[in-house]
Amino acid sequence: MNTHSSGYYSIDEEYTIIGFNDTAKEIYPNLQKGIKCYKALMGLDSPCPPCPVMNKIYGPRTYLDPIRKIYETVDAVELKLSDEKVGHAMVFSTVAEGERLASAIPTGEKALRLVGAINLLASDYIAVYGVSRQTGAVSVYRSQYQLEWDEKSIDYRDTDDRMQYDILREAFIKKYVHPDEQAYMFEQTELSVVQKRLSQTSGFKLHCRIKTTQTHYYYLMIARDGEVESYEDFVIALVCEDDDVSARKIYEKQLNLLIASITDAAGYFHMDVTADKILNVGGTSQIAYMIDQQLSIDEFIAGTAKYIPSLKDRQDFIAAYCRESMLRSYQSGQVEIVRVSRCYYDDDVARISRYAAHLFVNPANDHLEAVLYGKDVTAVQEAYETQVSIVKTLSSNYLNVYLIHSREKTLSIIKQEDYTVSESDRKNENVYAYEAFFDKYINECVYAEDRLMMQEALQFDNVMETLSGEKEYKGNYRIVKEGKIQYYQFRFIRDEESGIIVLGFLNVDDVVAKEIHQKRLLQEALSTAKQANAAKSNFLSRMSHDMRTPLNGIIGLLEIDKKHEEDITFLKRNREKANIAANHLLSLINDVLDMSKIEEGELVLSHEPFNVIEQGQEIMTIIGMQAQEQGLTTVMEVEPEVYENPYIYGSPLHLIRAMMNIYSNCIKYNKENGEIRTHVRLLHSDEKILTYQWTISDTGIGISEDYLNRIFEPFTQEGTDARSVYQGTGLGMSIAKALFEQMGGSIEVFSKLGEGSTFVITLPFERARELKTTVIEKTERESIQDIKILLAEDNELNQEVARILLEEEGAKVFCVNNGQKAVEAFSTHPAGSYDLILMDIMMPVMGGYEATRQIRRLDRTDAQSIPIIALTANAFAEDIQHAMDAGMNAHAAKPLNIKTIKKIIINQLK
Repeated sequence: MNTHSSGYYSIDEEYTIIGFNDTAKEIYPNLQKGIKCYKALMGLDSPCPPCPVMNKIYGPRTYLDPIRKIYETVDAVELKLSDEKVGHAMVFSTVAEGERLASAIPTGEKALRLVGAINLLASDYIAVYGVSRQTGAVSVYRSQYQLEWDEKSIDYRDTDDRMQYDILREAFIKKYVHPDEQAYMFEQTELSVVQKRLSQTSGFKLHCRIKTTQTHYYYLMIARDGEVESYEDFVIALVCEDDDVSARKIYEKQLNLLIASITDAAGYFHMDVTADKILNVGGTSQIAYMIDQQLSIDEFIAGTAKYIPSLKDRQDFIAAYCRESMLRSYQSGQVEIVRVSRCYYDDDVARISRYAAHLFVNPANDHLEAVLYGKDVTAVQEAYETQVSIVKTLSSNYLNVYLIHSREKTLSIIKQEDYTVSESDRKNENVYAYEAFFDKYINECVYAEDRLMMQEALQFDNVMETLSGEKEYKGNYRIVKEGKIQYYQFRFIRDEESGIIVLGFLNVDDVVAKEIHQKRLLQEALSTAKQANAAKSNFLSRMSHDMRTPLNGIIGLLEIDKKHEEDITFLKRNREKANIAANHLLSLINDVLDMSKIEEGELVLSHEPFNVIEQGQEIMTIIGMQAQEQGLTTVMEVEPEVYENPYIYGSPLHLIRAMMNIYSNCIKYNKENGEIRTHVRLLHSDEKILTYQWTISDTGIGISEDYLNRIFEPFTQEGTDARSVYQGTGLGMSIAKALFEQMGGSIEVFSKLGEGSTFVITLPFERARELKTTVIEKTERESIQDIKILLAEDNELNQEVARILLEEEGAKVFCVNNGQKAVEAFSTHPAGSYDLILMDIMMPVMGGYEATRQIRRLDRTDAQSIPIIALTANAFAEDIQHAMDAGMNAHAAKPLNIKTIKKIIINQLK
């Protein structure tokens, strides 16, 4: 084989062969594209230990190939591959003296092991020699011929193969070792001294300085090959330790800086963990100096732990800082161990202390060392605990809350309710590696389809980048809990002043469920609105028909009357028919107005005391008369408890109205000779509330199951002919339900087609004290004969009707057509000119409310005393209240009923 052959092969960043030349294939027949270079060249399963790529060695280096037993120079040249990745071309050539040097390599299995061991060190050792224990002959295993030092070279060509050890030793020391250290080196390298030391240890180091234009640091590594009784050779290797000396200097500097930074610590202890001994003690506490420095580390740690009052904290302290634990921690990549607990100080007061052990290697002896110290952090810890307490309080809705330490890429647990972390995942006290923590959380808890999204969302750099421009970063995801999918939200919050970053996990399953529910409700509402609109359209169509029907009847009857003006009997019969039609039309209008008020939320209930039994009797009196006309029987049963508790506060007007709607249905849809039965009971009573329940049953036609579900919807009636047969707007039940619910109660309906219906009404009322009955003395006035009335009404027809009806009862009526004229008429006439004012509300120029207020403000004796009665179509409770607030005395609803208005006038004049 050509001893001066050269070749190359190229690899990518994963050590995969991507090319080679023929020379390389000749030297290494197993070269093949697509396989790992270390597999093809050496048959290894991982990169070769001296690989220049792995060790980042740049420039040509000479290596010994233990398979071919020759030296070769290898240069790893960096390549830019087509995909922008980095690869290397490994250029190699055999050394010219390879064959001569190869002949000096010993043979046999033992020698091959030695050659392999030397080869592992080849990139660090400048020269390697084998020395025969018996003869002192030197074999050259490795020698770099030119090693450049600044502007001068050290030449090793005088170290010929097979030179005697003493000759090589003397030449090397005199020529290269620093004069101050030559005597030491002669003494320590004398053959008998070396052999004696090798009988006690397998190897040792001798440090020295090399004299060149600059001083450099070297050491000789001397090691035997084999057991002390049987070894034949020992090896001497020359190594430059400039970097190691620099490392020692750096180590000393950093150690000094660390010690200087903790001089305020209660105690600090410098320990050689490998050698198991205490090197130095310091600190402000006297307790620290009481420690026996001759103790082992474990004995020292156990003695120190006695000052920790909590048994649990004491055991944790020993477990964290025992020698074996510190060795394991450093091997796993941990360079700091932190614990926090209470500890007794010189004054026997237990304060919160933070312990920290910094782990590092001393390059002088490769021993693991530690500096353990403790500081009083009571104030800091209490401030931290206060912050944590605040965070916990503010995050009460969050299941898990973490404090993120951005500099260390770690997190600590503030609150954790639904996720348990393994103790093995903990870096130190309550501190976990950020990425490892959430990798495990995502794999264990997050729903499979959301894992990739969460890995990207919680990736540390992504979180930090997002929070650099925002105070908050949040997102939703799903977890699997007890086999069910639940919705969660993560939320990072960054405090600008302190830089603190807090992460919270919130279960938003209820929120999402509510959103889904709300969406469904909106869809249902849309459907209901469409149905309501359709119902309203149908209603308007029906109302147009229903209102025109009685109106057409009235108009028709008036036209007919013109042709029969002399027939008094005929005219009287027609007036009765017109009156029935007018009352029906009024009922339709009232229902529409009531429903409009309810839908707009403008209905106002009154709050006045009344007797529920008397109110019920009044309702039954009205209903009894209507039922009797239809041939129906009414029965009312009242339990004794109701008689004992009859006094309540409420709105009796609206109670009557709602109950009348229920009873009207019972009458309207009953059968011939049917019955209406009412049962009243006291459902609940206490010092403040009385809750009554009315059960109203009829023997009517009943309600179909389909319509029963829609009975309270506005504008609905069962059957298309219902309004023709029974008359009505389809609003009665809707109005009743709305009134009952506004009173705080409820209504239920049970019915079976053909068998009748049952209505169950439950209403709570505020308890009232017993009402005092005021006996009104009967006066002689029973008529309005000669009463002087000022009538303010803008509508000419209404004004004429009211005037005629009042004058026919004997009153004297003076008419004006707006509120301003009413004020003028009253103010310009002397007191006693009018006994009473009937005031319309809605008039041009000035309305009735303002006119009343102006009259009440007039400076005359009768301005406050004259009765003013509101005369208006606005007949709701709130309209009555508006009238009272304006200074009116009473309220009469249009259309004008002469019996009603006459009664009101008489009462006011009393």
